[in-house]
Amino acid sequence: MRFFLFLFVSCLLILPPKLQAQEKTPKVDTLHIETSAVCGMCKDRLESELGYVKGVKSVALDLGTKRLTIVYRARKVSEEALRQKVADTGYRADHLPANPEAFMALPACCQAEGCSH
Repeated sequence: MRFFLFLFVSCLLILPPKLQAQEKTPKVDTLHIETSAVCGMCKDRLESELGYVKGVKSVALDLGTKRLTIVYRARKVSEEALRQKVADTGYRADHLPANPEAFMALPACCQAEGCSH
């Protein structure tokens, strides 16, 4: 009888931490978006705006390739919503065109391909 009691208590102490550890690892995905960003100001603007989106864990723009890399929780935000946020900020997001009003509100430098910032 003591053996079964010992076994029962041992199971209670061992199983819950393992279950909790599995619950603490959230599912994250990575999305790559081709943008029309051209300078450091564009980089700062996109990384800042997307950083405020619920579910986004990290954002990085490689200006050399114009490729935006977003690590996010798919349960919190969709790929379409992330692309739309880029477009609403004034930049092309893959094949989704930039919002014209947002594009016109960007600094002139960010509207030009030959930006040197």
